[in-house]
Amino acid sequence: METIVKYMFVLAFLASMTIAGLNGVVGTSYYYGPCGKHDIEKEAEKLEPCTFTAQHRRAPVSEQCCTVMEKKVKNPACLCAVLFSQTAYNAGVRPEIAVSIPKRCNIADRPVGYKCGGMETPVKYMFVLAFLLSMTISGLNGVVGTGYYYGPCGKHDIEKEAEKLEPCTYAAQHWRAPVSERCCTVMEKKLKNPACLCAVLFSQTANNAGVRPEIAVTIPKRCNIAYRPVGYKCGGTTFH
Repeated sequence: METIVKYMFVLAFLASMTIAGLNGVVGTSYYYGPCGKHDIEKEAEKLEPCTFTAQHRRAPVSEQCCTVMEKKVKNPACLCAVLFSQTAYNAGVRPEIAVSIPKRCNIADRPVGYKCGGMETPVKYMFVLAFLLSMTISGLNGVVGTGYYYGPCGKHDIEKEAEKLEPCTYAAQHWRAPVSERCCTVMEKKLKNPACLCAVLFSQTANNAGVRPEIAVTIPKRCNIAYRPVGYKCGGTTFH
C-alpha cells in the first residue's frame, strides 16, 4: 500500500521474529488490518459465547467464553478492533466490561495494561515488541510507534480521534455527497495510520454520528488523495 511507511518492512520482520508464538495475523496487521487477513466482523461473531458476560460486570463467565477469549488475547490489537466492531455493538457488547473477561477467566498470559481505546487490557509479547518499535521507528510519531502497545491509535483515545473526523460526517453517510476541503485535509492526516482510521470508523462515536464505514472508506479516493491505502482491509470493507 502506498501509505505504508518504509519502516513497516523492518517492523514486519521484527514482529515475525518476536511474536513467532502468535498466529500469523499479528505480523501483517498493518498491511491487512488489526486481524490480518481475517474479517473483523466475522471474528466478532466468534465471541458470541461471551456476549452476556461482556454486558454485565458480575455475570459468571462460561468455560466456552474463556476458551474463545484465551485464543483471542494472543492478538490484542485484533481483539480490541473486535470489541469496537459493528457486530459487537449490535450485540450490546460493552468494551469497558469485555476487557475484564480475561482476568475473570483467570487467563495467566493476558496482556495486562494493554490499551484498547480508552481501556486497559492484554500480552506479554508486547513489552518486547514495544522496545523494538521504539528503536526502529523513532522517526515516526508516537501513535504509530506505539500502536501495538497502546492500541490501533497509540496513546490516543479512539473515540476522541473519531471526533476529529466530524467534517467528514455527511460525506461518510452518502456515496455521492461532495467532500469538503476540510474533510480531505483531516482524512489525509488520518491515512498515515490506517489501522487507527479503521478503528475510528467502527467506533461508538462514529456509529452515533451515523457514519457508514463502507462509504467512509471511499472518501480518500473522492478527495483524490494520491497516497491512500488502496486495498487495505477495514472490517468487512476495503479502502478504494
